[in-house]
Amino acid sequence: MNLLRFQILVMLERLKKVTSVAEELGVKQPTVSFHMKKLEEEWGMPLFEIKTGKVLLTEAGRLLHHYASDMIRIYKEAELRFAALQQTGNQHFVIGCTDIASSILFSKDWFTLVNEGLEIQIKFETGPSAILLEGLKDRSIDLIVNGGAMVNQTAESMLQSEVIREIPMAIYMANTHPFSKAPSIPSYRLSAYNFVAVDDIDLQASMRRWEDSEKVKLAVKLSTDRVMQALSAVRSGAVLSTLPALRSPQLLSGLTQVPLSGEQPSYALTAMWRSDYWNPALIQRMLLFIKDLLAQ
Repeated sequence: MNLLRFQILVMLERLKKVTSVAEELGVKQPTVSFHMKKLEEEWGMPLFEIKTGKVLLTEAGRLLHHYASDMIRIYKEAELRFAALQQTGNQHFVIGCTDIASSILFSKDWFTLVNEGLEIQIKFETGPSAILLEGLKDRSIDLIVNGGAMVNQTAESMLQSEVIREIPMAIYMANTHPFSKAPSIPSYRLSAYNFVAVDDIDLQASMRRWEDSEKVKLAVKLSTDRVMQALSAVRSGAVLSTLPALRSPQLLSGLTQVPLSGEQPSYALTAMWRSDYWNPALIQRMLLFIKDLLAQ
């Protein structure tokens, strides 16, 4: 296998010209043509065709392109990981979190636990569950933490998951709100208020179940993909919000949490990782680390 030839195949699909590929690689045009010919000889089928001055992939070329793209991406990821290992002497571990999951995990002293308890170089990434799941599939993310709704939509043979903790849901309001001193609020009274929603598939599924159970529909006036923005809107006194019970003093400043009435929903904070991960012991170690974050 010649990785350069796979790289040329992928670049030809994108650039459509031998001269453009040669310029980007910093080689001469005959060199690219040579590797194109060798690639076809190696796989025993025509991979390229010329139409109106452009190099296009044949059906066989498109099939090989699918695998070549994955191999180049994995190779680049390996280069990044080894570079980090060479520079620091530590493993490089990427944890992907939804914004809600990160708001739950990273309370007041999480950085102390990271700094003192691990010799691993950790990178945190945030994003929607669907995007994080793609990172898990292509191995650019080692472990993700979300609300668990994506688990059943993925082949069980590929992923493993563990519910770390069930977080009760709560209504958030400004400290000046009339309901801020109430131990609970009847669900029917909430329909008179506007809400700001956080765009999170796991949270929305939990709230839909609660609304169906309580036979109530909350009036969503605003939506955002950031917990901090939602709580800022709530702090103004204009809207309410429903979120998992958070503990961060910075996020909760000026706010009151009140439990939802009726059959209280929860947010299933879930860790997910590839079943074929190269170091299962490291995954288990990182799961313990995340549980320690929750215990802070």
